[in-house]
Formats: sequence, C-alpha cells, structure tokens
Amino acid sequence: MQRLLDSAVKVDLACWFALTPLAWLADCLFFAGPLPAVVHWMLLTLVLGLIPFTAALTLAILRLPVLGALRLPPNLVAYWGLLLCFATGAKADDKPRGWRPLSLTEFDGKDAMKWQVVNDGVMGGLSQGKLTQKTAGTMMFSGMLSLENNGGFSTFRSRILKLDLSRHSGLVLRVRGDGRTYQVRVATDARFRGMEVSFVVEFATIKGEWTEVKVPFAHFEGSFRGLKLPEERLDASKIQRVSILIGDKRQAPFALELDFIRTYGASETEA
Repeated sequence: MQRLLDSAVKVDLACWFALTPLAWLADCLFFAGPLPAVVHWMLLTLVLGLIPFTAALTLAILRLPVLGALRLPPNLVAYWGLLLCFATGAKADDKPRGWRPLSLTEFDGKDAMKWQVVNDGVMGGLSQGKLTQKTAGTMMFSGMLSLENNGGFSTFRSRILKLDLSRHSGLVLRVRGDGRTYQVRVATDARFRGMEVSFVVEFATIKGEWTEVKVPFAHFEGSFRGLKLPEERLDASKIQRVSILIGDKRQAPFALELDFIRTYGASETEA
C-alpha cells in the first residue's frame, strides 16, 4: 500500500511540475478572461497540483535525490508550489500580453470573403469598377467613376459575415492609392426603414505610396444612401459585412491596391 501511494503521489508531483508552467504560459500569452481552453488548463493543474501537493511533499519529494540534495525545508517548497498554483489563474481577468490582431482578409485570393463589385448602375449610373487579383498577393480595385445619370459611386463588398470584433479597437488597412479619398464601410444587423445601415469612415490615400490606415470603431458613423444617421452606433460584436467604396464626386479613373484588412487592439497607438 505504501509503495502504491508513493507511486501515485510521484505521478501527481510530476504532472504538477509539467502542467503548471504550461498553463501559466498559455494564460499569459494567449488568453484573456475565463475562456474555456484556459479554464480547462487551470482546473487540470489545480486538481493535479493543489490537492495532492502536501501529500507529495511528505511522501515523495524528500526522497528524490536532486530535490533532497537541495535540503529545502518542506514548508518553503510547499508555499512555493501553492503560490505557482494560484498564479496560474492570476491573469484571468486581465488583458493578455500576447494579444494578436485578427486578419479579415489578406487579399491573396485564398479567403472566403467572396468579394462582389456593386456599381451605381443599380440606380441608373454609369460608373464602372472591377477587382483584379495581383500576382504579388494583393487586390486591385480600379475603374472609372461617372457622375452621369445621378451616379457617382463604385464599391466592392464581402459576403454576409458573422464576426464578433468587440475585443478589438478598430480596423487597419494597408493600401496603395491614387491620391483620392475612399471609404471603408461595415454593416451590422442595424436597419433603417427595414434596410441595411452602413457605418462609414473616409480615408485619404497618397498617390503611388503604401500606407496603413487605422479606423477606430468609435469613428464609424451611421449612414443610409447618403443620409447621416447620428443616432446609430456601431456594434462591433455584430459585424455582417465589410466593403470599400469610392464616391468622392470626381469623374475620373480610380485605382486602389489593397494588401490586407486586419484588426488592431487598444494597446496600439491609433493614427
């Protein structure tokens, strides 16, 4: 019986030493809040570590040659072990150090956004826009903006999405433009007269230069077919569509090359 007990607590002790650092590292680097994955790590660590730890010290730890040679007082080692156990979940309510951005699209033709071009022809206009996949892994949005027949816009938009971006601060786009002003738009379940509300932010481009454009979610303004809806507030937890539009009232060719659209966090400097 004594041998069986000794073997059991040694296994417990080995599991504790193996799992505690792994769980602590995962908690610090990758998770924020009581997410299921890290909770499972924590519970497993506590069950295998906290409960049998005192017994393991009494029956096994002092018999291990390496640890025994250190001649550490059992109480000191026990306190250290308990501290590590509790430290494993110490960051559960904090923001993770290893927060990482989310890629909505890299414009490399491998995403599932299923981009669709929509021109003002749906309202009688004559503008023309198209998307061209570049060999460099970017997307070119180009065409001709026309103001005839009360037209004046061209856009491309994603399929219907289901994105919760509430833990992020905004979007960042890497673009190479033509000096004209474009719009990044997102849509949620918000409706005006039963129709989809667009949340809009304009951004300028520098002709021939790559730039990164940051658009905080707090800066998006509600709009419906040019009508401003100041009472509408973007709910970033219910993103259903992303689109890029040009409608700067200039009848001329346009060209915007896009590299990616990603999210950024609150800890990053907003432009």
